[in-house]
Amino acid sequence: MLRSVKAAFAAAWVVVLLGCGGGGGGAGGGGGNPTPPVELALTVEIAGVAATPDLTGKYAVRPGQSVVVRSNDVASWAGSDSGSGVTRIDVETGSSRWVSRLRNPSALLSGAYKLTASASGGRTKTVDFLIQPGDARNGDYTVFAANGSRQTLSIDYDQPDYTMTDASGTVTSGMLTAPVAPAQNWTVQSSRIVGTNTASLRHMGDHIVGGFPFAVPFAAPATYAVYPFVATRAFVLTQASLDGVYDRAYIQRLAGGGAQSAISQFSISGGGTVVNFCTDAIIYRIEHCPPGSVSTSFVTADTQPGSWLLTNATTGTAQGRFSMIDVEGEKIYLSAGTSLADGSRVLNIGLPTAPRASTFTSSGWSTNGTFDVTNATSMKYEMSMTDAGVSLLDLTLGAPGAQHSVGIYPATEAPDTYFSMRSTRLELLIGARSSAKAGFLHVGIVD
Repeated sequence: MLRSVKAAFAAAWVVVLLGCGGGGGGAGGGGGNPTPPVELALTVEIAGVAATPDLTGKYAVRPGQSVVVRSNDVASWAGSDSGSGVTRIDVETGSSRWVSRLRNPSALLSGAYKLTASASGGRTKTVDFLIQPGDARNGDYTVFAANGSRQTLSIDYDQPDYTMTDASGTVTSGMLTAPVAPAQNWTVQSSRIVGTNTASLRHMGDHIVGGFPFAVPFAAPATYAVYPFVATRAFVLTQASLDGVYDRAYIQRLAGGGAQSAISQFSISGGGTVVNFCTDAIIYRIEHCPPGSVSTSFVTADTQPGSWLLTNATTGTAQGRFSMIDVEGEKIYLSAGTSLADGSRVLNIGLPTAPRASTFTSSGWSTNGTFDVTNATSMKYEMSMTDAGVSLLDLTLGAPGAQHSVGIYPATEAPDTYFSMRSTRLELLIGARSSAKAGFLHVGIVD
């Protein structure tokens, strides 16, 4: 399941057909000239904003920005780096839309990229891009955080620094410290951190996973703690591509204090138009979920590309919005924010349903404010959790039941119960519903 330039120009043939004098009737056909095809026209957006070329006819692009080119007719696309070494990261390209990011290998010189659209009848149109030097990972990412918030992370690896902006417009900024090999995580420096710093992040293509000092939900005065997050700029943009079956980890921060978890399976079908959630306390596969425990929602496109709205199929009540992202060919479901039902703060992560690999190692972050290292086998899930000290989880893995999701594994260390689930690159450990560990979430990157 990887995007940026103001309105270009559009021109159209205007054909005026002049009627021939003389009467009607008769069987003769009209002898006018055939209507010429409409001229192929392209519009360009960079970073979600309509773009115009400079005086030389080129569109200036920073590395990593999303570039969207739309055609007014079905077209094929061909690109050339003109010998500059610029490379293209395809995000989502179809017959009338080309969505990509451009990477410039030079740290000093601008690079060129030429895109040609070709349509029937020999019609072509070309746009020229000038890609500035810089790190292609730079740019804005949408953050889905375990404190139940959706924020924007602006990152610049050339400085290196970052800015995090929440929904209210509150901004916090700081520097990043580069990793020393073989480490891969950038350390986040922040005035919000007191004591041991476990805030860091790792880049994965068009995604970032890490731990960051977010505001503690409902705390007054404001306090901060490190929570895991997933950030992205690679959204699934086509509704039909939402279809699939997903295992969901849901955590909730309650306005009155405390936290809750839910672990379940859901499906999206009908070309991305229908979602069926299993709300039963037992973690059934969606096809085995009791009918009374199936909640159905309809999906419509939000005004923001890559964001989708959920509406209760029975009552028509708005239920919130979600996004789907593409992580190395796998679709991941993400939703974060304030619950429209009760005002609590929630995070949903849905991984594609698949049997968990028997062994893996990972590193990640938890809602306990820790940096974690995991070593999992077919029978055990062992995790070292570091903040001011080191604590250990030594969990025994069970097998899913016959009617249960094949991707969700109970993980226990008496008296506590968790559930483990994973995709190819992400793995989650979540505390059991209505237990002492409810609301706990670990998000790890599989090595």
